[in-house]
Amino acid sequence: MNVLRTAIPESKLFYILVILAFFSLFPLLGQMPLFDEDEGYYAEVTREMLESGNYVTAYLNGRPEYDKPILLYWCMAISFKVFGLNEFGARFPSALATLIWALALFFFVRRHLDTHKAFLAALFLISSIQITITGKAAIADALLNLFMTLSMFNIYDHLVGKKRRHLYLAFLFIGLGFLTKGPVAVVVPVVVSFFFCMTQGEVKFWLRSVFNPVGILIFIAVAMPWYVLEYMDQGQAFIQDFIFKHNLERFQRPFEGHSGSFFYYIPVIIIGTLPYAGLIFPLIKGFRTHLFPPVLTFGFIWFLFVLIFFSLAGTKLPHYVIYGYPPLFMLYACVFEKIRNIRIFTVTALIFLFLLAVLPALIPAVAPFVNDRFAVYVMSSAGNYFGCGYYVASGLLIFLMAVIAFSGKVDRVKRALMTAVIYLVFINLVMMPRMGDLLQSPVKEAAMIARARNYHVVMWGHNLPSFIFYGERFVELRNPMSGDILITKKNRLEELAKYEIQYEKNGIVLAKVIEP
Repeated sequence: MNVLRTAIPESKLFYILVILAFFSLFPLLGQMPLFDEDEGYYAEVTREMLESGNYVTAYLNGRPEYDKPILLYWCMAISFKVFGLNEFGARFPSALATLIWALALFFFVRRHLDTHKAFLAALFLISSIQITITGKAAIADALLNLFMTLSMFNIYDHLVGKKRRHLYLAFLFIGLGFLTKGPVAVVVPVVVSFFFCMTQGEVKFWLRSVFNPVGILIFIAVAMPWYVLEYMDQGQAFIQDFIFKHNLERFQRPFEGHSGSFFYYIPVIIIGTLPYAGLIFPLIKGFRTHLFPPVLTFGFIWFLFVLIFFSLAGTKLPHYVIYGYPPLFMLYACVFEKIRNIRIFTVTALIFLFLLAVLPALIPAVAPFVNDRFAVYVMSSAGNYFGCGYYVASGLLIFLMAVIAFSGKVDRVKRALMTAVIYLVFINLVMMPRMGDLLQSPVKEAAMIARARNYHVVMWGHNLPSFIFYGERFVELRNPMSGDILITKKNRLEELAKYEIQYEKNGIVLAKVIEP
């Protein structure tokens, strides 16, 4: 039985979504320094691309990088030319991709289900904690998520509507995804569509679609030219590093300490889909009822494959599971429509908001058990950022969330909308700016000092590509010698005989070596 009722006219839901997404994404892009390592990495590679004029091969600190394909760097290069060499310019392509991603989800769900579910699915996507944070980050995932989602939507439309234009669009977006992050953009659509066609008795149609000559030519025309040019420029080193190391080996074994058990993504999903994680349990309890119509079967297969595939992978990172979030939020929207005790949803959101808000207060109790000396230095500085203003703002939001949770007069769509607004305010205006200042403002400030004083810096014991970006000068990566200016962690200074600190903040130091 459909119990979803709201006083908000259907015609206004789309505009509310656009306004909320716009204000969550764009006005806040420049408020925080770039986070290391990933944001600093992509920004610095793009800066070097603009400086050198080489738009084929990515370089970091003057050395070729084969970690990711080229498309995000091209998008960021255009953004830097328009908005300048700054945080806003670095993050704009991701924010724009996330906005289009949410709108694409809205139109797809509206087309195959209804407007209210479409609004809820897109609202859940744009305001969930993980998307709120990573959706506008200067990394490749927002762009990949957009292209993968568009390819999946067009694949479904082709499988049920048998129109070739959807198939050709799917190949186009798969090609763009392949140019953004490589083989994963092909694996997910091909495997998910195969299993869905199995459930529908359409395996022969799947085969004809996958091996469609025109589609394959579209994919080759979009994706292959850069790969050919990169191979011509870099030779076997590109094949060895990109294909074998950063794709095959990354799946087979953990990279850079990013490992975890098979159940690694369960807590990631719970935290990442807040404030809507309370919908997981009714979804699991009644999942069989959510497999009809076929679009929900398709969504369930899509999410389940992403979850299992990356759970089996050797390297595990929180953002990998995001590739399965669009169908998960579509399923959440269906659960939200049918759940009888709606207060369970808002009370769960209230509890988690309280827990997130009090986390900084727990730092002094946790610090004695932390073995990483650098982490202890950072934690000891947290009180300077999470002070009275933070707790007053958090307390006000918790109070508003409690009013919504225990009010019997707020309909469920408005309840979801107000919950989304509260979480967006907390993450975007209360929590993350302070986290950015705590973790990254020392790196940016140290880089600006080094740039103003024309220092030639040695980076030792820490990987901080944002330092190179802000300083606009390469650094040396080696052990220190007398006379060097170091950017390093404070705890590493204990290994030096004599030094002179030029700048120090939150465990980050700029120091001159007197005697190594």
